[in-house]
Order: sequence, then structure tokens, then C-alpha cells
Amino acid sequence: MDNPDIAKLIQTQSPYGLGGNPTAIIKFYDHSLAQADYAYFQAIFDGVDLYESQTRLIFFYRPWQKDDGERISDAEARTDMNRKVTKLLSTYGSTLDNKDHGKNLMHKLPIEGRLSIKMI
Repeated sequence: MDNPDIAKLIQTQSPYGLGGNPTAIIKFYDHSLAQADYAYFQAIFDGVDLYESQTRLIFFYRPWQKDDGERISDAEARTDMNRKVTKLLSTYGSTLDNKDHGKNLMHKLPIEGRLSIKMI
């Protein structure tokens, strides 16, 4: 919040071909993707024009320990992250002006190679 250059965190493609390089990749590490955080995800996705741009999203996850000390499996961790990413992008898609774009976002990104979920 104290960073005066916060506007430089993401770069959009100018419709006139002017300006710097647009943001190519956004990486998410160790994030819960909770509903409470949705507002800044929306601002980021709007800022890079996620539907029309070539920006790639990479979500990293890792297995964790439950409160009882039991470690969840790699498969459980991946399933959980897939569910969270689907919810995040579906919620974001519902805010797009073109509702068909919103419905297609979860299909468009993987087809274009712009959505990855990887274990670290």
C-alpha cells in the first residue's frame, strides 16, 4: 500500500500499440483465493484485460497439514486448488459485460494455454 509505483505492477496493452510491454504472466503463490480477496483479483484481471489479452495465469499450490496434523495428499491439494481457481474465474466471469465471455472464460484460458495449476 505504501508503494508509490503500484500502478507499475501490471501493464496493459495499449489499443494503439503504444506504451510498454503488457503483463505476460501473473503467478499466484500460496494464496487461499478467498472471497474476501476477490476485489483485488478483479482489479488485476480488469487491468490486464484478462479475456482479450494474452496474459497467462499460473496458480501454485502445495499439500498442507490439517489442524489435526494430518498431511493432505498431492491429489487432494490439486483438487482443492482446481476448485478455488474455478470459483475465482467463474465469479470474475460473471462481472464481464458480455455474459457469454464470462461463461467461456474457464474454457478459453486453458485452450489458449493461459491457465496453469502447478504443485511447488
